[in-house]
Amino acid sequence: MSEGFDLKTFAAAARDKSPAGRSVMFAQLTRLFWRRGAIMKPKERVMLAEILRLLRPKTIPEQRLELSYEIAGSTLAEPALLRVFAEDEIAIASPVLFSQNRLEASDLVDVIDSCGAAHGAVIAQRKGLTVPMVDALVRLEDPIILKRLLADPEAPFSLTSLSAALEAAKMDLHLQDLLVERRELPESLAEELLDWASPSVRESLNTRFLFDAMAASPKQPLYGARVPPPEPAVEEVKPETIELSPATLIQCLRDGNLALFQAQLAQLANLRIGLVRKLMSEPGGDSIALIARALDLRRDEFAQIYLNARKIRNKANGIGAADLGQALDFFDRTDVGQARAILARWRHDSAKEALTESEDLALPAEKNDEPAV
Repeated sequence: MSEGFDLKTFAAAARDKSPAGRSVMFAQLTRLFWRRGAIMKPKERVMLAEILRLLRPKTIPEQRLELSYEIAGSTLAEPALLRVFAEDEIAIASPVLFSQNRLEASDLVDVIDSCGAAHGAVIAQRKGLTVPMVDALVRLEDPIILKRLLADPEAPFSLTSLSAALEAAKMDLHLQDLLVERRELPESLAEELLDWASPSVRESLNTRFLFDAMAASPKQPLYGARVPPPEPAVEEVKPETIELSPATLIQCLRDGNLALFQAQLAQLANLRIGLVRKLMSEPGGDSIALIARALDLRRDEFAQIYLNARKIRNKANGIGAADLGQALDFFDRTDVGQARAILARWRHDSAKEALTESEDLALPAEKNDEPAV
């Protein structure tokens, strides 16, 4: 975000009530907030955020997306500014929701409660989830989100959320398998689960909590009624992993969320989102093929990424065989060592850009001609 606040440009845009004019105003105020938010008073931050919310529906979505990419991973953007973008439509909000930034747990809980499952699904993939965030996500009662959370060993579950998961698991065998693996599962809920769970889950519960041994003891007769007779074993469903992988990248593209794909690829490759987006805009797909090679993606995984990304960008039902053939030919000819060397150079450039950003924003207000709010 190299451009700053320009008063003349802002005044001219204020007279233009078209979407283009309102987009210029929105961008100018966003840049002012991003560059000067740290020295604003709390009331000024609140006021500027509300102005941006009023302007938001009158602006051009593509221009809001550009700004979202730029501030998504910033460690200097104020939470109040990030909230404005986090509450936007999901294609625009995804980079901000997924990236590590200064959005606080309370901000994310508010976004989950106000925006629903689409935003919650992206937040569920963030690192460092907290108990209130998991509680809010479980309240959405979305089975896909619930399975993702239960499969994440780092997601902290409260007793309330575990109870809600237990209720949902009555009609879902996969949820039962995930639930029994949770280290927070207390004996009281395990005992309830034992009443109606699948045979494999009951076996796991008996192994973990020794219900069979307690049933055999005269001191614990109640458990005897809860241990069912042996039943034929069924194939165990392995818990899903939520680590970033080619599969998660491809699923983002299949869901039509190009912004989230780019945010995930940036995290996986340790690059800035803006650079990933720039590389994806290049014709031919050579840069993405280089990243895919450096990250040890398979040929078929790169092909799926290439096809789905092109389909979203071109809004077409199909991609020419010649285009795919050229992309795969470049992928096949690319040396893995050379690809990793190029990726390392891109990472170095990304780190330099991040350092430059920090230094630019750290300039004292008196050395900058931009007015504060």
